[in-house]
Amino acid sequence: MANIAVVFAGGVGARMARSSRPKQFLEIHGRPIIVHTLDVFQQHPDIDGIAVAILPQYREHLERLVKRYELDKVQWIVDGGSTGQESRHNALKVVAKNCEPDSIVLIHDGVRPLIDADLVSRNIESAIEHGSAITCTKMTETVVVEEGTGIKDVIPREPLWTAQAPQTFRLSDVLAGYDHAVEDGEYDTIDTCTLMHGYGYDVHRVEGPRTNIKITTASDYYVCRTFLTLIEDREAFGDE
Repeated sequence: MANIAVVFAGGVGARMARSSRPKQFLEIHGRPIIVHTLDVFQQHPDIDGIAVAILPQYREHLERLVKRYELDKVQWIVDGGSTGQESRHNALKVVAKNCEPDSIVLIHDGVRPLIDADLVSRNIESAIEHGSAITCTKMTETVVVEEGTGIKDVIPREPLWTAQAPQTFRLSDVLAGYDHAVEDGEYDTIDTCTLMHGYGYDVHRVEGPRTNIKITTASDYYVCRTFLTLIEDREAFGDE
């Protein structure tokens, strides 16, 4: 049984209005965001391999980065699709050709670099014990339902969590779920948690850090840069 990270980085960063580069290639502290993300899995002792789904026009650029930063656990670079679901599915199919069905796959956003080794370990442990792991963060804001410009309802936030990533499953289960979605004509499910829950699979929550943000907008980029600076300073000078 292997533990495989499936990282999808197929977006073009449409909401990063001032950048001509896809957001996964923007640099923080001299390294592209995608490299920061991949390096977490590269350094984790329990990760056996990494598959990355990327738009075809950026494949060669990613290959150069993998070589430059010695990311030798990246075993498969796969052409992404027109949606996140298609990109993830393409990568899962390649992994399935090379790994045993009971392998654990950790599906992760290429632009979510602030995960850590502990979160990766707890995802693997949960998937082994429960068959799945959905990284979640407790909801701390009030959630309302709109009605025009007004508020129709206020939802109690006590039971609410937001699903993030990694989202982790046994390979045979998650591939079956994605295959089923395509058979039903569904090609744009928002994430693996939604897809698998929709097909009746049990999904188990693993609490993640609130810093585990996805870089979607320019403000996300600056917040992430600040957190990475704090992490690097802590590593350099200790916790004092």
